Amino acid sequence: MIDIIHGKPVYQELCITRIICGSCGHTHAILPDTIIPYSQYGVFFILRVLGEYFAHVKTVAALCEAYSITPSMLYRWRDLFLKNRSVWLSVLELSEQSPRDFIRFLCLKEPFSEFSTAFFRLTGFSFLQSHANPTALSGRKQI
Repeated sequence: MIDIIHGKPVYQELCITRIICGSCGHTHAILPDTIIPYSQYGVFFILRVLGEYFAHVKTVAALCEAYSITPSMLYRWRDLFLKNRSVWLSVLELSEQSPRDFIRFLCLKEPFSEFSTAFFRLTGFSFLQSHANPTALSGRKQI
């Protein structure tokens, strides 16, 4: 997983717990809520990059160089964040909140897992996950 430590991207190996389901016989990964399924980047890495993007701390080129990402990746994260943010804010019926303020809300929320769990229950996928696991949605009603 790629994370940020002292403002720099750091590559870390993780040991992911897997369990075997007694009813279906399949294995399932137990992921901490700071890991985005099917992504090598942690949620707080992406939020840090997007926080700097929305705060106009650096240019897109400078952000991409600092965090070793491509502009297309940054824009993909931005679009996914804005889409997920809209889903969450429309459900909560909150007043319009800027992307920067919403990132601050996520990073300062204690504990983050309350938000993460509620978002998963609402949508069937993790916050900032680019695609849903089709097997996870097969037995689930679509919202």
